[in-house]
Amino acid sequence: MLRKFFFTGAAVLAAVAISACRSTAPDQPPRASVITRAEVAPEQLKTIADAYLKDILTGLETNDYKRFVKDFASEYKDTMNPEKFAPLAAGFQAKNGKLLELKYLDSLDQGIFKSVIWKARFARTKAQEEALKRDGRDPAKTPAPELLIRLLLGNVNGEWKAFAIFFN
Repeated sequence: MLRKFFFTGAAVLAAVAISACRSTAPDQPPRASVITRAEVAPEQLKTIADAYLKDILTGLETNDYKRFVKDFASEYKDTMNPEKFAPLAAGFQAKNGKLLELKYLDSLDQGIFKSVIWKARFARTKAQEEALKRDGRDPAKTPAPELLIRLLLGNVNGEWKAFAIFFN
């Protein structure tokens, strides 16, 4: 009896394993990208990342969705759309004014990804200026807050693409 149960169980497990290993339906497209570990000179990575960050920040500041997503991997573009972008850009603009200064700090090797880090300083918005005045503080004597920006890049089919951006 135990032997029969074992063989029946083994047959069921084999059937499940075989069906789980089957490929998806032939009419489904393959995954959009293959991310590979790629070496890049630090200066070249900085040049690429600077251009991508400029597009992302300009897109956020001007409500330009196409410019914002231009350099992102297709997986990110699939999750972001103009309807999701609009409140993101509005929130970014309310919290940060116009970009005053951007200083490259460094890059980190994170396996198949590279993180590029900058320190940014933005002009205060009018609402922020008024809040400082209401609190009895002189905006001219109060330094503008600084922000760390981290852009996560990956090499997709031989081309660097952005996968995420973090503001801290």
